[in-house]
Amino acid sequence: KIWTTKGDEQKSATEEFIGYLKTLEAELGDKPYFGGEKLGYVDVTMIPFYSWFHAYEVSGNFSIESNCPKLMAWAKRCMQHESVSKTLPDPKKVYEFILQLKKEGAPQQRASMAEEVILLDSWVSPFGMRARIALAEKGIKHEHREEDLGNKSDLLLKMNSIHKTIPVLIHNGKPVCESNNIVQYLDEVWHDKSPLLPSDPYLKGQARFWADFVDRKVFDAGRKVWVTKGEEQKSLMEEFIGHLKTLEAELGDEPYFGGEKMGYVDVTMVPIYSWFHAYEVSGNFSFESHCPKLVAWAKRCMQHDSVSKALPDPEKVYEYVLQLRKRLGIE
Repeated sequence: KIWTTKGDEQKSATEEFIGYLKTLEAELGDKPYFGGEKLGYVDVTMIPFYSWFHAYEVSGNFSIESNCPKLMAWAKRCMQHESVSKTLPDPKKVYEFILQLKKEGAPQQRASMAEEVILLDSWVSPFGMRARIALAEKGIKHEHREEDLGNKSDLLLKMNSIHKTIPVLIHNGKPVCESNNIVQYLDEVWHDKSPLLPSDPYLKGQARFWADFVDRKVFDAGRKVWVTKGEEQKSLMEEFIGHLKTLEAELGDEPYFGGEKMGYVDVTMVPIYSWFHAYEVSGNFSFESHCPKLVAWAKRCMQHDSVSKALPDPEKVYEYVLQLRKRLGIE
């Protein structure tokens, strides 16, 4: 805090810092090292800060030696060891580094930027739901901005100037577009939290293949079901169910497409479950009678908060579909 603050706040931080150093000095006592006669664990833990002492002193306008002479003598004693002297950088270079950081902005500000995640989305979009699930699975704090797709925001038009569609993830001011790209991006940047893609290259390739199948076959066929009627709708419904059965065969007896845990294909596919009711009513058929394992899988996914909180009420989706059908002159 000494070099990231000023005025009374810096003064208070300096006093606190010196207090901690005096506590350490009291523990050192008259011993040559914290470890006794030889350099030990505490010495190795503490000595790297010595290279920052000059920066603290200049930034806070104080002297560590005048406050803690025994601790400074200990530090200089440690510096006689080549293991220490060849490891610690030049204190003046450390100070130059700090000056550069202060010009660019305090670390607290940069840390805040590192966590700046915004999702431009629409409640009914299955593609936006993917991003929401992935963000929730990884526990990533973010700002959700609902887009009016009839009156798109300037931010959306700027961040996705090519397709002008949602979802768009904005991380540190940089946009990531297209839902599967967003999920993969989140998985790579926050790779240590609930990984979605397998680490094995072959399995990763397979996951991407089936995610692509969901987009190219399932979503494409499903989209046509509720914008048609009569024989055309019946034919498209059969095609749609055929694609779902292909997915069900791939799922097999596994609890998830990702195996024992929910993974990339599950996140890609499960948003369509919120649209099942609309498809069933529009096409007058039952998913469960055709694909019981797939429906059981969807219900299993819904037991995850990340999914249940991301997917909207199927009745609301159906009302949305009815409005679209009226607008298209189908009803």
